[in-house]
Amino acid sequence: MKAILFDLDGTLIDSAPQLVGALNQLRLKYDLAPIPFLKGRPFASHGAAGLLKAGFDMDKNDPLFDSRIEEFLDIYKEIFNQDVQCMDGVEALIQDLNRKKIPWGIVTNKASKFSVPIVTDHPLLKHALCLVSGDDVHTPKPSPEGLMKAASMLSIQPSEVIYLGDDRRDVIAANDAGMISMIARYGYLEAGDDGKNWNAHHIIDKPIDLLNYL
Repeated sequence: MKAILFDLDGTLIDSAPQLVGALNQLRLKYDLAPIPFLKGRPFASHGAAGLLKAGFDMDKNDPLFDSRIEEFLDIYKEIFNQDVQCMDGVEALIQDLNRKKIPWGIVTNKASKFSVPIVTDHPLLKHALCLVSGDDVHTPKPSPEGLMKAASMLSIQPSEVIYLGDDRRDVIAANDAGMISMIARYGYLEAGDDGKNWNAHHIIDKPIDLLNYL
């Protein structure tokens, strides 16, 4: 393998505190009690739509869905880049990749207005050789478009790239791109789902396992 690509939320950074926090602020606006953090955490990789499903049992067919998404994003934009922490073990992983001069980058469905400040402001993540956000492509994951774009930016063939993520969409995108798909089981998988039926090439339980694989 010549390069590593990462998902962002739940793979590199622990964004659940900000995402669930924004959801609970929105619930309070509608006189609803906050949901427990551990109940909301598994939805942090599912985007605003997944969080609204968790917090309001609301999907895209609901006539209030679009306006509620905007309300959520208005809250989230005020706190999304506050005290952003890497997932446990990620900093050591990135430092080791940098020492070994292994190219790495990020492909996320997160909108660039959120992903770019998070990555560029972080002392380690700012060294990513590429960042492809959800609005940098016509079709985000599970489409392989973003992964193919990142491989092109790195000038490396997709078959020589590992993609690590914590959502089924990540595995689908990596497999369709012809990359080695790897599940970060330490991420935001839902209770009772260990990812074994996602058809990934590999599953890791902690970031250091990626180094052991390499």
